[in-house]
Amino acid sequence: MHDLPIEVQVQIFLLLDPFKVAKYRGVCRSFDTVLTGPPFSTLLGLVHIGKISSKWTRSIDSAVFCFTTPATFLKNSMQRVQNAFNPESAFEDFLPHPLDTLNALPINPRMVTNVASLHEKSFHLVGPLPSAMGSLKQWTSLDFEGHTLSGAIPQSLGNLTNLTHINLKGNRVTGPIPSELGNLVNLRQLNLSGTLLDSLIPDSFGNLESLQVLDMSEAKLSGSIPASFGNLVNLVELRLQNNKLSGMVPDVFGRMSTLQILILSDNHLEGPIPTSIGQCMQLEKFEGKQNRFSGPIPKSILQLPLLQSLDFESNLIIFGSEADCNASVTFAVPLHSQSLNAVVNPPEGDTLAGSTDGVSQALTSLNLSCNRLSGRLAGYISLFKNLQNLQLKENNLNGPFPAEIEGIATMKLMSLGSNRFSGEIPDSISSFVALEQLDLSRNLFVGRIPDSITSLENLTQLLLDRNELSGRLPKEIGLLTSLTILNVSHNCLSGKMPKSIGNLRDLQLLDLSHNQFTGKIPHSICMLSAIRELHLNNNSFTGPLHQDIGALTKMHTLDISHNQLTGSVPESITQLPIFSLKLNHNQLSGALPKFGEWMNSLTLHLDHNQFSGHLPAATRGRRYLKSVNLSHNQLSGPISELLVSYVFVESLNLSNNLFEGTLPPGKLQDLIDMDTVDFSNNQLSGLIPEDFLCYSKKVKLLDMSGNRFEGELPERFRTQSANKFRWEAEMDSGPSHSIDSEAGEDV
Repeated sequence: MHDLPIEVQVQIFLLLDPFKVAKYRGVCRSFDTVLTGPPFSTLLGLVHIGKISSKWTRSIDSAVFCFTTPATFLKNSMQRVQNAFNPESAFEDFLPHPLDTLNALPINPRMVTNVASLHEKSFHLVGPLPSAMGSLKQWTSLDFEGHTLSGAIPQSLGNLTNLTHINLKGNRVTGPIPSELGNLVNLRQLNLSGTLLDSLIPDSFGNLESLQVLDMSEAKLSGSIPASFGNLVNLVELRLQNNKLSGMVPDVFGRMSTLQILILSDNHLEGPIPTSIGQCMQLEKFEGKQNRFSGPIPKSILQLPLLQSLDFESNLIIFGSEADCNASVTFAVPLHSQSLNAVVNPPEGDTLAGSTDGVSQALTSLNLSCNRLSGRLAGYISLFKNLQNLQLKENNLNGPFPAEIEGIATMKLMSLGSNRFSGEIPDSISSFVALEQLDLSRNLFVGRIPDSITSLENLTQLLLDRNELSGRLPKEIGLLTSLTILNVSHNCLSGKMPKSIGNLRDLQLLDLSHNQFTGKIPHSICMLSAIRELHLNNNSFTGPLHQDIGALTKMHTLDISHNQLTGSVPESITQLPIFSLKLNHNQLSGALPKFGEWMNSLTLHLDHNQFSGHLPAATRGRRYLKSVNLSHNQLSGPISELLVSYVFVESLNLSNNLFEGTLPPGKLQDLIDMDTVDFSNNQLSGLIPEDFLCYSKKVKLLDMSGNRFEGELPERFRTQSANKFRWEAEMDSGPSHSIDSEAGEDV
């Protein structure tokens, strides 16, 4: 047969199943030429290469297929696809079919017009997209979302001019994006989000004038947004977030009269916000956060009648410009030249377009946090009568609490933290009857916390930390029964903790630290059944810890350090799922809590108390302890069991106690990541084992002084200093970097 003319061989193979005779490619060179060239190179089929099953029940979830052509339907090709596929779910296994049993199902492009009709049962597509897909000219939709296709997008897709939908969301396809896709003039939806394109956006995309939805978010795109996008006059949604796009956004939105959603967040875009976006009269959502947009937000955008959400967090945004001051709509007073700061306060008597009709009454969410706003908050914010979400944190705004916004009864989230607001928090705060989250932290507020704040019954988060507030915590704070977070730390609050705080049954974080609270910790604190973090440190609390503290069964962080607590630690505390326990700098006494019963990697600071007795024995096998400080107590006995039973991760300080005995040789290799080891001022004796900290590369302080040790430190820690039992690493001469790791400071 191989002696026959090529034309005759083609006719013969056309009468046969081209996928079944593909194995004859290896018979002779002419057969290979026939089966890998036209018309066979444009034939497309599906191969059932295996199945996905649950690891636990072994039930079949779906059949796994891959595309093939007569040229690629070979054992080694199919095996590569099988080997490359790994289900994304950790609860599923891929069970490949034997290669000898694989068969291909030809796709008849005249009978099938979209992928959904390829197979009646649940199925999953894997492997590369073949160039032969360009032969499916009758197809109107390529919806591959939820599959695991890979490789480059074929240029031949540009031949499928009947396509109205392409959806490759979440697949592993790579770039470059073929410019030929610009030929798909009937395309209405194109979704390339969540892919691995790592590509530029082709300028030819400007030819897709029928496009209504373009989603290329999280696709590793780079380069600039093409100016040709100005031709996409039928766009309803444009999503380009979470890429590496850069440069200025072209001012080409003037004809996009149907655009409703525009998302440009998390890129490297810069320069002014295009003024033409103010002509998109149906725009509802506009996000550009995490870029480097600068200058003012064009007033025409704030006047869009349907705009509901505007988010430009983490940019270089200012409100207003010098030119605005001479216009009919004024946003700010003039700026200094070269300055990116704005005084956000219109001149006295100015209004926005003369009436509330000048701004969008649909706007419910405005986020300008982490920008360059400065000065006093402009009165025009109050013109957004239906605002629910106002976020202006981490700017340089100042002045008193903005009374202008008190009339916005719809407000649910108000975030003004990390500015320079000053004065008192007004009693009129109660006018925000719908408020759920209030953040006034890290400002310069003074005076008392108004009692009226307890009428905001919808509050779930109240953040007033790092101000200069004084007086007492409102006695009826327990009326805020929806609270999950209450942080008033780093103020000058005083008096006793209100008993009503026990009514906050949904509270997960309570931080009263760094104040001047006095008296006993009320028993009602043990009623906070949902509490996870409790920070009462750096106050003047007195008395014992209540025995019922073990009722707080969800609490993983407890810090009551730097107070004047007395008595012993209740045994019930060992029943808690503690990750961090700080009781240091009190007057606690008795035996140590039995930390050997805790399962978690623990931070345990019990230093500067009056604890006595021996170290508790480990009861659950060898475990990790993160940071342990038991110094400045009256503890005694050996430490060898502690060193053998635990792997210490950061630091271990047993100094200034009455410990005795020797260090166990051959048992200290696991002190590998230690930063500090301090056993000084005890009664330890014997030789320090040579293997002590032998693998540690991070240790900065090793102090064995003030004991009865013989010999000297292991060789790597020997120095010429006067104290041969103390070693400290030399300080790095480079720039220092400090990290504020104090618990409960940020919420």
